[in-house]
Amino acid sequence: MNTAAANETPAEQIKYIALGALEDVRRQPEVFRFYLNLFTQPKLDPVVAKYSKMLMDEQARQFEVQTEMFKKLGVKNPRKRSLYFSSTLQGIMLMFSTYPDNFPLEEVKAQIIEEFCCL
Repeated sequence: MNTAAANETPAEQIKYIALGALEDVRRQPEVFRFYLNLFTQPKLDPVVAKYSKMLMDEQARQFEVQTEMFKKLGVKNPRKRSLYFSSTLQGIMLMFSTYPDNFPLEEVKAQIIEEFCCL
């Protein structure tokens, strides 16, 4: 998130987040599934359960930084737009990590960039 924030414009920052997250899930879909498990089933693994709150707190902090990017982009209701962006990105990551062989990742990357960065 800090690297994204170093980009010059809010559109470039948001694009960096999207492309980075999608590249990460393309390279290591199992890591995304692991984090998804931590967030959705935090008490199933007692060893990592203690870290779940720290992860959630960090994700909340990153969401606030991202919301500020949408505010600087000048969108109406930046908090809602940030939620929608995160939800869209998480959905894409889930679908790709589940169906990597049949998912049109490059086309969806272009679509998310167009929808959220080209106002």
